[in-house]
Amino acid sequence: MSLLWMNGRLVDKAGAAVSPFDHGFLYGDGVWEPLRVFGGKLFRPADHLDRLAAAAAVLGIDIPLSRDELLAAVEATVKANDRTDAYVRVIVSRGPGTIGPDPRKIEPQVIVIAEEYQPFPAELYGHGLHAGTSGVRVDIANPAARARTLGRPHLVLAKQHALRKGCLEAVLLTNTDILAGGTEGHVFVVKDCAVVDHPGFPPDAAAGVVREIAQELGLAFRITGTRLDGVRAADEVFLAGTACGVIGIVRLDGRDIGPGTQGPVTRQIRDRWLALARGGS
Repeated sequence: MSLLWMNGRLVDKAGAAVSPFDHGFLYGDGVWEPLRVFGGKLFRPADHLDRLAAAAAVLGIDIPLSRDELLAAVEATVKANDRTDAYVRVIVSRGPGTIGPDPRKIEPQVIVIAEEYQPFPAELYGHGLHAGTSGVRVDIANPAARARTLGRPHLVLAKQHALRKGCLEAVLLTNTDILAGGTEGHVFVVKDCAVVDHPGFPPDAAAGVVREIAQELGLAFRITGTRLDGVRAADEVFLAGTACGVIGIVRLDGRDIGPGTQGPVTRQIRDRWLALARGGS
């Protein structure tokens, strides 16, 4: 049995129900944020709750719980499911209303899920991913690109495209052909031993951890818009996400990135990521 936290009570996943008039269902009018639990301890929960609050602000949704109440709900869900390692998702929808888009007089709903989720097979972490470029561009003027909203069909379409090409991940570009990220996390480029970041759509808490690690390791770090040819010409490319951790992308659109193997910078950052995760700091 898997239990969800829904508006203050724990319910069996099999019996959980959301109104078909919930605006999260009708319009994708809601936000979500992932967290990870390692060894029974939440990893950087404050960073993630900051992201959730910022995403809700983009859509003008008032989260009906305080920060401490949200944290307590997450901890209760993890405990109820007896998980020492878990992927947690906190969902805040606008709530049930009329069939029209009017958001007034609607009470937001909060759902917390604690599951096992690993997007890539464990054996690939030593070898790296093959990825494909998505043909669906990310419209950075759309709020769904600037926050983790419930309506994100471009990620599903990108994943479908990648799977049809025999890849497990897709690299997304903005509508101005600048690197936007991947379906499972934030994409970093390594060139001449420097880690090259991009603004990210939406910003990811995992990306912030990588920036800290790069600085701690004394690696050069810069933020700039990277085009597809810059990704292809990189020495290394890696993905960092709350669900997937850190994993190299060694082949893109049928072409090797660098030598086609996971590089030393990726390995350094991944090793440090795992150490932080195990320590829970």
